[in-house]
Amino acid sequence: MTPQGYAKLIEHEGEKLTPYKDSLGYWTIGVGHLIDSRRGGGITMRVSRMLLDDDINVATVHCRIAFPWFDGLDPVRQDAIVNLAFNMGIDGLKKFHLMIAAIEQEDWEKAAYELWNSLWAKQVQDRRRVELMTALEKGVWLNNVVV
Repeated sequence: MTPQGYAKLIEHEGEKLTPYKDSLGYWTIGVGHLIDSRRGGGITMRVSRMLLDDDINVATVHCRIAFPWFDGLDPVRQDAIVNLAFNMGIDGLKKFHLMIAAIEQEDWEKAAYELWNSLWAKQVQDRRRVELMTALEKGVWLNNVVV
């Protein structure tokens, strides 16, 4: 497609970054991308991973801005913090005052305990809770966790 044809397609279809119903009432996003499963819509694995990569980058930037200690963490603990920010948003994560204070003191056992002792821990799957608590406490990812 030529650059002009590309621009015309966007102009004709419109571009919306949030889901909307098209003229026939089917859920669509972007530039006319059908996501309504009633018509076989969806996204490809490639697009899903592109979205994931972008969301991880955004969560990582938010963690770097919100937490001056973030870059000083080992990679596994950084992963755990980004995972939490991804899951609950940076504003939600910033409410974990006791866990954050423990991280600032490098008291990993207390940080894991504070994560366990939260409403979030009661709301997520056991596997996720155990893996993130272990990542915070030990700085390693568990393999083949059975909970």
